[in-house]
Amino acid sequence: MAVAVASIALISFISLVLHSLEMEDYSRKITEATLIADDRLKEIERTGYPEIGEMEGLVDQDEPSGFSYRLTVKETPIEDVREVEVEVFWDNKKGSLRMVSLLVNR
Repeated sequence: MAVAVASIALISFISLVLHSLEMEDYSRKITEATLIADDRLKEIERTGYPEIGEMEGLVDQDEPSGFSYRLTVKETPIEDVREVEVEVFWDNKKGSLRMVSLLVNR
């Protein structure tokens, strides 16, 4: 009886540890994707008023299995204001994070 109880407790503990590791990995990827999206938006702000369009690329050309991104610039109903959307993907686009900003032509 004691062995059965210990086995159930051990299986529960292992399951909890595995779930914890998965959540830690997901949190790390969300944090990294947020930093990547923020860097892309800041880069656009530095370079000036963006042209309308869409582009995609790898964040790190040396690591094609890592993060990729899609940058979309759209018109808005307000003159001289553009909507900039950065979407960052990981795990072959199984996971993603989207960040949107509005930029004004000065």
